[in-house]
Amino acid sequence: MSTLPEPYQQHPVVHPAAVWTSQQDAPLVPYERPRIVYVPDAYGQMVPMLHHQAPAPTQRTPPRDLTPQPLIDPRAQVLAAGGVFAAGAGWGIGQALSALAGIGTGALMWLAIAIVAAKMAPAVGRTTTVTNTTVTNTSRWFGKSSSSH
Repeated sequence: MSTLPEPYQQHPVVHPAAVWTSQQDAPLVPYERPRIVYVPDAYGQMVPMLHHQAPAPTQRTPPRDLTPQPLIDPRAQVLAAGGVFAAGAGWGIGQALSALAGIGTGALMWLAIAIVAAKMAPAVGRTTTVTNTTVTNTSRWFGKSSSSH
């Protein structure tokens, strides 16, 4: 019977650097020392460890893209331009509407004055006297009329 660990009995390796061991009753079995690697511990010191127990080696980080980037993000520029446009458009529309509101108020006042003047025009410019056999009507300024018998 061999006293070697199980993995080494299943797959014997014949290698010139292998160390041959023998026992009294057993045939010669090639024996290769397990590979030992040194890995850093938590404190940075190198400690020996069996190769098959060692942690997987760390992967290299992919190379970084070192092309120069724009000073201001293009998407941020588009958003800022949209905000400036919206603010300017809002201010301009507000100015136009306030001017229209002022024009509307003044126009309504002048329209009311024009309507009153149009109603008064026939009575303002003339004095009319109508004489019948028994009734006399007189119209004066601002639509004042008088009648006499």
